[in-house]
Amino acid sequence: MLRPVGAKTFQDYATLVFLPYIKAQLAKSNRVDMIWDVYRQDSLKNTTREKRRKGVRRRVTTVNSIPGNWQEFLRIDDNKTELFHFLAHQVVENLSTEKEVISTCGENVLCSHVHQDVSSLAPCTHEEADTRMFLHVMDACSRERLSQAAAAYSGH
Repeated sequence: MLRPVGAKTFQDYATLVFLPYIKAQLAKSNRVDMIWDVYRQDSLKNTTREKRRKGVRRRVTTVNSIPGNWQEFLRIDDNKTELFHFLAHQVVENLSTEKEVISTCGENVLCSHVHQDVSSLAPCTHEEADTRMFLHVMDACSRERLSQAAAAYSGH
């Protein structure tokens, strides 16, 4: 979704493109959930993905260069998996905010608030982000209800 315009390394991509986008989303909300697909070798979808693969494997590290062909890079499941993990960690570790940022990272969940209970979200064995989103919506709604109840109670 976010092309690496102006970024030379994956760290540049995180710093110049991805983190500013997440900050902009946080300006309009109290919580941002980043939910990524998981690519499993034993998945029925793996056969379809293998037919589409025509790209080069590139390790995602802070100092490695952004590939010249971003779309080709994203055709390789291992590239996407490393990119998603990298970005999840970048957001949680480098974005200072009082607001909540929650990101899937494989079957686990990372959260900007260290002591936040994420047991309703992880571990999660859903492969598709589309279905994982429902868990995050349910979690956000239940936290909002708890917050409203606490505010009502403290008002008495």
